[in-house]
Amino acid sequence: MRSIVLASSSPRRKDLLNQIKLPFEIIPSELDENISSLIGTPAQKAEQLAYQKAKDVSGRVKTGLVLGADTIVVIDQEILGKPKDPEDAFLMLKKLSGREHEVVTGICLLDLDNNIELVQHETTIVQFIELDDEKITAYIKSGEAFDKAGSYAAQGIGAIFVKGIKGCYSNVVGLPLTRLSNMLEKLQESVI
Repeated sequence: MRSIVLASSSPRRKDLLNQIKLPFEIIPSELDENISSLIGTPAQKAEQLAYQKAKDVSGRVKTGLVLGADTIVVIDQEILGKPKDPEDAFLMLKKLSGREHEVVTGICLLDLDNNIELVQHETTIVQFIELDDEKITAYIKSGEAFDKAGSYAAQGIGAIFVKGIKGCYSNVVGLPLTRLSNMLEKLQESVI
């Protein structure tokens, strides 16, 4: 298995790659993550951003495998990215309260040695419990709401908000491991 360059500084993606024992190094993309300037469906936008992140880093490494990913939360066709401030986080969590939403991760795998580009996405449905203002405020005060699409971490305290998940759990955390494994197999690389 060739080593992967992860074009992300996300500690959650790092943890997920460690979980499946993939050899990797981190070289974060320096790309401005402005998804609103992209065209297409939310899934297409997540794919485009994942591709742009991988391409940004590929110019610095020249060989091997580069992995880019971008996770967004979608409700009523509105993309919820990372909150700008506590008020933004509050509004996002209020929107998600008691409802289903989609977590979409665009994933791009570049094989620089063989000039192959794979770009896909994974969609997972998440159902939230009803959240009162007090619970939302307490969660925001915990600090966990920040630096996460949709203002919550399903692998942290935010797990208490999740009533159910349909689809890939690791996608909700930030990287769909089954899809990544399938993409690696297309490049003749195997996780196990």
